[in-house]
Amino acid sequence: MNKEDFKKIVIEEFSAQNAQAKYSKFAHNGLWIGEDYFISKYFADRKGWVLDLGCGTGRTTIPLAKMGYNIIAVDLVPEMIKTAKKIAEEEKLNIDYRIGDATKLDFGDGYFDYLLFSNQGWTQIPGKDERLKALKEMRRVLKPNGICIFTAHPRVWFSRFFFFWVMQWVRFYILKPIGFNIAEMDFGDRFFKRLDEVTIKQYIHIASVDEVKKQIIRAGFKIIEINGKLQIAEDDVRRHPPVFYICKK
Repeated sequence: MNKEDFKKIVIEEFSAQNAQAKYSKFAHNGLWIGEDYFISKYFADRKGWVLDLGCGTGRTTIPLAKMGYNIIAVDLVPEMIKTAKKIAEEEKLNIDYRIGDATKLDFGDGYFDYLLFSNQGWTQIPGKDERLKALKEMRRVLKPNGICIFTAHPRVWFSRFFFFWVMQWVRFYILKPIGFNIAEMDFGDRFFKRLDEVTIKQYIHIASVDEVKKQIIRAGFKIIEINGKLQIAEDDVRRHPPVFYICKK
């Protein structure tokens, strides 16, 4: 599989009717505990311009707009933007939603004060070169000293996924080099199904913290803070919560 095949999987995954229904409900959930904490800490100017990247149906966009930020929200999936616009209309909010690709953002250099890429959206970009390209684009559209916040699931070896990662290592580093048909482009790629949510294969890249740090630095960002201790919500407590990466241009 190539990166276009992977991208097609992501778009199909989030365009599915049951995925739209699920994320329409999520649109009203508000900010995660960690998002609220880091936005309050680092997005100081409530009149600043924010790019809400991978906005989905508007779960993070709506509260940011209500806080008073000037916000533009972008998502790769047209169906997500369509649903987000409908929800904003119901909420009587005038939000600038756009279809767009994180690897080629349609904004000039230094356009935004802040950037948020929530819900592990960065890790659903297929291919390490494409993820690096996205980070470079995220940096490019920020003003000098602009702040970027994004999240990624941590790759935890010594957990209930230990044998999964051992088998993935064997598949990627032993079987693939000798000619077996292995779909993964990078070690850490994962395909799975959630039959209760969507009916097609889902894709995500589970990166190590060290891998993400190296990508951030290669993109030219300065790392301000890395924190994987804050939970999503009081009723959504995880042993290994998503890791927040806070970067400065």
